[in-house]
Amino acid sequence: MPERFFDPYRLIQAKLVSIWNSFFMQLPNLLGAAVFLGLVWLLTRLIRRWIKSVTRRHSRDDLGELLSSIATFTIMLLGLLVSTAIIFPSVSPSGILSTLGFGSVAIGFAFRDILQNLFAGVLIVINRPFRAGDVIAMDKYEGTVQRVEARATIIRTADGRRVAVPNSLLYTSPVTINTANSQRRDELAVVLAPDQPIEAIGESVTAELGKVEGVLDKPKPELVGQSIAADGLHAVVRWWTLSRGVDRQAVRAAAVAATTRAISHVSSTPTDSSTPPQASPA
Repeated sequence: MPERFFDPYRLIQAKLVSIWNSFFMQLPNLLGAAVFLGLVWLLTRLIRRWIKSVTRRHSRDDLGELLSSIATFTIMLLGLLVSTAIIFPSVSPSGILSTLGFGSVAIGFAFRDILQNLFAGVLIVINRPFRAGDVIAMDKYEGTVQRVEARATIIRTADGRRVAVPNSLLYTSPVTINTANSQRRDELAVVLAPDQPIEAIGESVTAELGKVEGVLDKPKPELVGQSIAADGLHAVVRWWTLSRGVDRQAVRAAAVAATTRAISHVSSTPTDSSTPPQASPA
């Protein structure tokens, strides 16, 4: 009479023995794949070091970082595919190539934003519209560029925050490079009373701003009237500073204080019309 039920213990034992035997049969392939990946890793280290040394000689450290990252990712991906063929001999080179073909299309759709940022980063470091140390402004962010990575450009704001701006956004949006030139102009809006002499205030503002450390003598500071409204004369105080090596916030604070002193000094000084006329000699 045939057995209607199988022994579960024997089934589990047979399955474990089969897995164990398969593991030992694949062990040479696993060791070969591990050795191959180790060699690929050493190769990526050498290529990464070579790329950085070449770009460093041309003072292009940012380009070296980006290209070395791309080369490392590409070589390690190819190494993983070849290791798969070593572990599973049934996988043919044509199968790997077809996998690369179809996989690249799928990866392109799945990682479209990542690839856009990658290619935009490559174009940024090649064209160099800005470089590390430049102060840039885009939308509501302004800060010093620290480095360009594969995904984003890292900037440090004046208040110490670290902002990662996507490379594709930087490449397709208007960006103000505040340190593109050696000098940079700053300004301050003021409102003067209708009875205040704008010429005298302008001379006093120019003299006071000339004493502020960081404000350049040429072009000299100036007070420019812009419009007349019900509340008084609207004017702008302008001064120039160096684009690099200057604490612009500290200079601006000192310029505001100097402008306030200049306006207060002229306002408290009696005008010529208030001076009583002197008697002429007989």
